[in-house]
Amino acid sequence: MGEPRYLQAECAFRPGAHTVRVTLTRATLRVEVEAHGTADLWRGEFDAAFIEDLTRKTGNFKQFGIFCSMLESALTQSSDSVSLELLTYTDLETLHSRKVGTVTRPPPSTSSPLSTKRYLILIYSVEFDRIHYPLPLPYAGRPDLVLLVRELQEQLAQLRAQRLEETQHLRDACTVNLFSPSQLAQAKASEQRLQLRVKNLTAELASCRRGRQKSASPAPRPQAQRSASLESHRSSRSHPSPKSLSPAGSRPPRFDPTAFVRARQHRQKEAELRNQRHGVASGSTSPARSHRRSSSAESSRSWRLGGSSGSRASECPE
Repeated sequence: MGEPRYLQAECAFRPGAHTVRVTLTRATLRVEVEAHGTADLWRGEFDAAFIEDLTRKTGNFKQFGIFCSMLESALTQSSDSVSLELLTYTDLETLHSRKVGTVTRPPPSTSSPLSTKRYLILIYSVEFDRIHYPLPLPYAGRPDLVLLVRELQEQLAQLRAQRLEETQHLRDACTVNLFSPSQLAQAKASEQRLQLRVKNLTAELASCRRGRQKSASPAPRPQAQRSASLESHRSSRSHPSPKSLSPAGSRPPRFDPTAFVRARQHRQKEAELRNQRHGVASGSTSPARSHRRSSSAESSRSWRLGGSSGSRASECPE
């Protein structure tokens, strides 16, 4: 027994209802009995040596700790083997005389302390015997109201502290029981979300790997083929062939009939002047023949130039 223990019980003894209070420590037992009707108080304090010597005299020895456990069981009525009884000195003498078969002694005088003393009897019932352990309780008078209030306040504070401790323990247990399912559900939901995320990331990784393998293959994709054809077309437009007369990257000029006629007349005049000069120098060719030859050459050259200028140029009249 480390800390003191306080026990209280309401007992219906033969003289009437009484309150029994017991304080247990490691080596001390304190017993207090109060009568409800008269408020008389009997109190006694016993050490371990007194209790063990008392049990030894009865012929059924009990250690101090075992005796205190028996007394506690009698107060709480948790065992049928032990019970309590409150007797006067006269009652105790009568009980002793019946047991040993002697004549009962006369009761003590009213002025004797024995007449006011009470005995709390712890009765231990075995199969074929009943052992009585009497605890003598001297009369303590009626309780002092100040001391009584103080003791009641101490007991009330102890009960409140014990109640708060038990209440907090119950609250903790209820909190654990209430919030554990929700926490478990949250943990399961979080685990499912993580598994789904891992699955999505795995699929994305596999898709990226497949795309990298396709890009590394020798066969070009349709997009690459279209890009290559566009690049070749741009290259052909930026580098035209020598036969092409239109500039790179631009549309061919529109045919201008007036300009074409003027240019042809200008070239004819130049050709006539060259033929005249050439005829004067050589003297072998007549001017008319040279003029016809140059006109024929210029006509064919103009026809080729006009034909290469586009379909719209060929449709216009000379």
